[in-house]
Amino acid sequence: MSIFEFGFAREDITPRLGEPLCGYFNPRPNKGAYDRLALKAAAFRTGSEVAAIVSYDLCLLDSAFLRRIDEKLALIGSPLAGKTLYSATHTHTGPYTYELFGYTPAPEYMESVAEKTVRALQDAYASLAPAELYTATTECSTLAFNRRFIMKNGKTLTNPGKLNDQIDHPEGGIDPQIIMVEVRQNDRPVLLMSNISNHTDTIGGDWVSADWPGIMEKEIQYQLGFDLPVMTIIAPQGNINHFDVSTEGSQTGYEEAVRIGKAYAGVLLSALYRLKKQDNCDIYTAMRDFEAPYLQLSDAEYAEAKATYEANKDAVMADGRDFTSEDIARGVPFVKKFFAEMAIGCRENPITEKRIERQIVIAFGKELAFVSLPAEPFIEIGCAIREKSPYPLTVLAALSMGEVGYVGLEQHYGNGGYETSPSRTLADPAAGRAMIEGAVALLNK
Repeated sequence: MSIFEFGFAREDITPRLGEPLCGYFNPRPNKGAYDRLALKAAAFRTGSEVAAIVSYDLCLLDSAFLRRIDEKLALIGSPLAGKTLYSATHTHTGPYTYELFGYTPAPEYMESVAEKTVRALQDAYASLAPAELYTATTECSTLAFNRRFIMKNGKTLTNPGKLNDQIDHPEGGIDPQIIMVEVRQNDRPVLLMSNISNHTDTIGGDWVSADWPGIMEKEIQYQLGFDLPVMTIIAPQGNINHFDVSTEGSQTGYEEAVRIGKAYAGVLLSALYRLKKQDNCDIYTAMRDFEAPYLQLSDAEYAEAKATYEANKDAVMADGRDFTSEDIARGVPFVKKFFAEMAIGCRENPITEKRIERQIVIAFGKELAFVSLPAEPFIEIGCAIREKSPYPLTVLAALSMGEVGYVGLEQHYGNGGYETSPSRTLADPAAGRAMIEGAVALLNK
């Protein structure tokens, strides 16, 4: 059996002061940083087969940018070109990395991220050395909640607000499973990876932060007493967040990131004893490109959007402040106008070129596999993939290899909820099934 090898490198990608932050409906120039952002690159080799995983403390990365990185790797002859899974943690207090709601990211920042990614992968590959792979699973059901609710009027509403007496029941459940992957060298942990289903949006405001994954890493390092790198691979979470609407307590701010990060750290640390060595670490990779069509607006939806816009066309956000999902739930006129404009754009200014996205599978032996989903998928998509995967431990990497936005299943569309509200970039409702089928096909090759 071939020797399993591992290498690691990290780079700082904290934006400069004043660079606008992504994650909400308008840019917020940052006033500083609670903590630094990083990209972490892990390289693997078994015999002649190689693979790598890169995690970014960023909200999202589009497929065109990530393909440029692969092209840069190919130009320098790196064997990791086309063998790397790129994944964002989805922090909402990181810089813009993609044109969103009319704001374009700083080209010099994006070029810096690309260069640092290539350098980190080169460094990780150069540091490959014999290692051992360990895996385990645990669960947490107290920190994540389904954020889409069926209201008493029968409509679906996202983030309806705490103690809302019009809530009937949640639209769905959560995915409590956490997959843990640890790499050891010379009998010492050198990397811990976790696959957790929760939204990375606890802080708000205008200070840079890696959110709860960054806090989780620091707490694990503090408890263990050494700087063990911790990579968080976000599992499907498009319909999940941390708000418990049955309580009245505030759950927004840096303190909430600390609470959740430390809690997840405790969950992982308490399960370290479960880690089991994987004797077979043979690497297998597979990739596919596929079309992710844009949503087509029906005549009825178009007429409704135009009527809503006309009724609210003069609305402005009070005091020019940011607006949030809570404003959506309250039906604020400016927010109604905003979403009506988004829907109208589907018909009057459609995107005509094909959107080609990418999925990759990286598997180790017969037990562990990573599969990418270039979206914010609803948890039902992840559960369907795991059910059909031949790998007992299937790490679901959301916001990876690209990002087409929220993707649910057909039943999640047409009844409300802002994730599936029509916009020019929203994927067709069939995209979720296509991602499931593509992932399962790659996993079963």
